[in-house]
Amino acid sequence: MLKHKFKNGFMGLVLVGCLTSGTVLAEMVVITHPSSDTESLTMAEAKALFLKKKSSFPSGSDAVPGNQTEGSAIYDEFGKKVLKKKPQQLSSYWSKRVFSGKAMPPKVIGDDQAIKAWVAQTPGSLGYVDAGVVDDSVKVLLRVP
Repeated sequence: MLKHKFKNGFMGLVLVGCLTSGTVLAEMVVITHPSSDTESLTMAEAKALFLKKKSSFPSGSDAVPGNQTEGSAIYDEFGKKVLKKKPQQLSSYWSKRVFSGKAMPPKVIGDDQAIKAWVAQTPGSLGYVDAGVVDDSVKVLLRVP
């Protein structure tokens, strides 16, 4: 009897975990200010901008990336899917870049709503959010499935 209750409870937790993680990050998008002359980015271009290996959009205008809160699900997912780095690898990457004087990590702006508001108010900015929060105050440059 005890095994049966544990098994059902465990399965319920697994099911809840799957449902919540699937709905939280259904689709992620990279966004910029609506006045940007850049219409789209490739995954490689987004990676180079967020890792600060490049500092301008393909059009030549300056790009200022902003980060979600470190440790958030979307931060980790963006690192994995776009930057191709796990959280520990990303932390190590930035430690080396800062120590060598090559670059500082993108400024932490906050959650989806904070990123969207910052991008909408800041020409040249670049951020990533859940696609569900996008409206006409920002321009989508890249969809990340």
